[in-house]
Amino acid sequence: MEYLIEGSVRNSGQKMRISAQLVDARSGKHIWAERYDLELNDVFAIQDEIAERVAGAIEPELLKTEGAQAAARHTGNITAWDIVRRGTWHFHQVTRENHRKARELFRQAAELDPELPEGHLWLGRVNAGLVAYGWSDNRAADLREGTEAALKAVQLDERNPYAHYSLAIVSAYADQFEQSISAARKAIEISPSFALGHLVLGMAVLFSGRASEAISPLEYGLRLSPHDPQGFFWFNALALARLFSGHAEAGLEVATRALQIRPNWPTSLEVLVCCHAALGKWGEARRCAQQIAGVTSPSDDVLAPLKAHNPAWREQMTRALQTAKA
Repeated sequence: MEYLIEGSVRNSGQKMRISAQLVDARSGKHIWAERYDLELNDVFAIQDEIAERVAGAIEPELLKTEGAQAAARHTGNITAWDIVRRGTWHFHQVTRENHRKARELFRQAAELDPELPEGHLWLGRVNAGLVAYGWSDNRAADLREGTEAALKAVQLDERNPYAHYSLAIVSAYADQFEQSISAARKAIEISPSFALGHLVLGMAVLFSGRASEAISPLEYGLRLSPHDPQGFFWFNALALARLFSGHAEAGLEVATRALQIRPNWPTSLEVLVCCHAALGKWGEARRCAQQIAGVTSPSDDVLAPLKAHNPAWREQMTRALQTAKA
C-alpha cells in the first residue's frame, strides 16, 4: 500500500466539518489536505459528496507526485510506464520547454510499448496543450498526431476516463466540438468524480457557443479539483461562461482567481479587461490592458476556437480591449 487517506469529522448542530489528508504510507509525508464544511441534512448524501470531492481532488495530486518521483529516478531498466510518469511531471510545469520534453517522452513510451494506453493518451493531451498555449510549430500536424493518439488510447482501454478526456481536449482544439462533448460525457459516465471530464465538457460546450450551459460543469469540476495544475485556464473558461451569460460580476470574481494562480498570463488579463469593461469599470480595464502590453511572452491560442466560432463574443472582447488601450 503506497498511499493512505486519513481524516477527522466534527459535528456542530446541523453543520459538519470534515478534514482529509493524503499521506505517503512509506515516508509519512503529507501530499494533500483539504477541509470541507457541509450542512448535515442527509448523512448518505454527505458520504457520497465527500467521496466525490476527495476522489476528484487527489487524482491530480497523485499524478504530480508519481511524475516527480519518476523524473528524479536514475535511468536503468526503465519501462514505458516510467517514461510516462516522467513525462507527466514535465507536462504539469506548463512551459514550452517542458511540454516539448513531455511530448518526447510520451512518444518514446508509445513506441516502447504500443499497447500501453497511457503513452498514447498523454501524447494526445500534450499535443492539445502545445496548440492551446501557442507553442506549436505546426498546428495541423500536432492536432492530427494528438487525435490519432487519443483515439488509439480509447481503443486500447475504453474504460479509462483519461483516454476519453484526451480525446475530448484535443478534439476541442481541432474544432470537433460534438466529438469533444461526447468524449467528455463518456469520461464522466465511467467516473462521475473525474474532475477533468466535467471541466473539458464545460469548455467544449462554451467553445460551441452555449455559455450558460457551460457554467455548471465548469463549476462542478473546479469544486471537485480546486488545485488542478492548470486551474488558471479553467477559471478563465468559467469567467467567460459567466460573462457571456450576463453575469459579469461573477465572471470577474473567478477571472481574478485565475490571475492569482498564474500572474501576468495574457489570457487572464484579457478576460479581466472584458469583465471590467462589461461592468463599466474602465479604470481597472485600462490597468489590465497596460499589464498585457508589458508582458513579453507570446500570446497563446487557448481561446482561438471560442473566438473563431463565436463572432459576436470575439467582437465584444476585441472592442473592450481596443477601448481599454485607447
